[in-house]
Amino acid sequence: MILLLSTSDDTNLDHVIDWLKLQAHAYLRLNADDVMEEPLHLSLQPPRLAFRGHEVDLSQVGVVWLRKFGNFRRSAFHARAASRLRRESLLQLEREHASLLTALTSLLEDKHWLTHPSRLRVNKVEMLLKAQRSGLLTPETHVLNRGEDLSRLLAGGEYISKSLFEPLFLKEEGGLYSMFTRTLEPEELPRMGEHFFPSLVQRKVEKEYELRVFYLDGECHTMAIFSQQSERTRQDFREIDWTRPTRMVPYALPMELEEAIRRFMRAIGLNCGSLDIIKSTDGGYYFLEVNPSGQFGMVSHPCNSFLYEKIARYLIDHDLRAQEAH
Repeated sequence: MILLLSTSDDTNLDHVIDWLKLQAHAYLRLNADDVMEEPLHLSLQPPRLAFRGHEVDLSQVGVVWLRKFGNFRRSAFHARAASRLRRESLLQLEREHASLLTALTSLLEDKHWLTHPSRLRVNKVEMLLKAQRSGLLTPETHVLNRGEDLSRLLAGGEYISKSLFEPLFLKEEGGLYSMFTRTLEPEELPRMGEHFFPSLVQRKVEKEYELRVFYLDGECHTMAIFSQQSERTRQDFREIDWTRPTRMVPYALPMELEEAIRRFMRAIGLNCGSLDIIKSTDGGYYFLEVNPSGQFGMVSHPCNSFLYEKIARYLIDHDLRAQEAH
């Protein structure tokens, strides 16, 4: 049995499930936002999970794929409760929800995981340090909170700013407000003030193009993104130019870069994830960050990588191995 832990809006998982169905292999999908809505019964003795009319003996689960298991504040339950509960009560329910998810993953500690729960959250600065130690190039990086320090940096070249944590995307009636990577301009310094919240600042790397690498169990599936061909996507390819779509093509990484990526992923304990890398005009490949539950459909479709099928095959193979071991 394959157990899939995600959220209801995970369309990438939908496509992997299509391949599992094609192979007629048993699976159960549990969405973190559905546990407040659908019939649920989690038993510790014996370890069993009943959900949506399916009852699963957890000892029969051979492999677990952890995608985006959480997001209480983005659930329909939270949206309804926010208008009628006090903030403290809502925070308590969020903690209760997190405790339930932790209880479930604890019952599955001995399983084979594609993305282990302990590796779902990563720290950007820590990842940069471990990338360096694995032989990957990284941009010059600073975390600071004083205008005078930032001014000294900008006097010596161009720098960019990005979030220390994950980017924030706010949906409002008037539109979508997004955090993107942006260049810091010296004339903006007076508006920032002398003291601001600790911020991540990196020396700007002049891009020839960008690379999105989807890593799966030692294999690198890579796409080149020619974001420099449009002014809108030049700084951050996520700022999509719908009038002039960015060219995206399959890419073969240099062998030494692939091996450095493998060392890095082993060092941080991840067997799956999406890496962002810049191919610089100076010829270097600069690692930016890794996302354990990153999007891979954007690599699969343009590059004909068949990643949905490969992930399904990975899950099936490991589930069959677990069955044989029993």
